[in-house]
Amino acid sequence: MLVSGGRRLRTVLQAQRWPFQQSRDMRLVQFQAPHLMGPHLGLESGNGGGVINLNAFDPTLPKTMMEFLEQGETTLSVARRALAAQLPVLPRSEVTFLAPVTRPDKVVCVGMNYVDHCKEQNVPVPKEPIIFSKFGSSIVGPYDEVVLPPESQVGASPLPSPVAGAHHRALSAQRPA
Repeated sequence: MLVSGGRRLRTVLQAQRWPFQQSRDMRLVQFQAPHLMGPHLGLESGNGGGVINLNAFDPTLPKTMMEFLEQGETTLSVARRALAAQLPVLPRSEVTFLAPVTRPDKVVCVGMNYVDHCKEQNVPVPKEPIIFSKFGSSIVGPYDEVVLPPESQVGASPLPSPVAGAHHRALSAQRPA
């Protein structure tokens, strides 16, 4: 149910105990919900707030973040209008957040880029950035579990790494010549 008028809309949402905060602290998200087919784009209100369904506001919008971002200012202006319209939000408990970008071509990462992280790991702050890559299939949603093979061992770093001398099904026992 869409209701015109910000004051009336807030009253209706609060009466139904839907999370609604008038805030500019919004972020773009990809999400799924049981009553929706496939992924949708939305605006999350604050951290843990409800989600405005951008695809319901404008069904012509793309349903993936990559397509949305590729269209630039055209789609961003639609998101701004949706925010200004103060639409009803889907309660956070009814949506599942997806990865910000699904199936990326490349994932380039920068490691040890926070002084606090280096201190926490008890390592010196690098003089140059530490760049590494990941497979696109390693990208998961913000609340999804990271699934590791049973033989994986995780050390001080949150990244899984093989242990020297241990047998791993994914690693060959032969050394390169």
